[in-house]
Amino acid sequence: MVLRRFLVAALAMAAAMLCVPVVEAQTPAAATPGSGSRPALVLVCHDQSEACKTWRSQWQPLFAGSPAYKMIDIRTINAPTAKAMMQPAAWPADLRWLLDTFLMSQQGAWEEYETPRFFLLQNGSVTASTAGNNGWREFMWPTILDVTNTKP
Repeated sequence: MVLRRFLVAALAMAAAMLCVPVVEAQTPAAATPGSGSRPALVLVCHDQSEACKTWRSQWQPLFAGSPAYKMIDIRTINAPTAKAMMQPAAWPADLRWLLDTFLMSQQGAWEEYETPRFFLLQNGSVTASTAGNNGWREFMWPTILDVTNTKP
């Protein structure tokens, strides 16, 4: 009996979903960071994060001195707290789609407040995402070097 009720409810929900129009948020390609020929790196931090302070003092200067830095657009989102960092008001309008995409992902559910958070955008899509200084060193930095075909 319980299984039958569950199946009927599931079928009713599926039928209801077919009646709801699907609307995608669309951003003009020219306005979307990383939609042109240059990739874009989006860095998300908050003022209370020690890991963000470490990235800014140790990794950012090394990155800024690299050839890859000149070949990539960089956007920074900085909020006063971790909770504020995940609120749409902290994000520029042209990047709010990225916050929505992240929060709806499994990674966003698990690592919501981990910082610094890095997103690599190419052709208007997220091609890489990671968090933390280890994530930068072991994943994002090598990925950027590959994408830009440069060496450190």
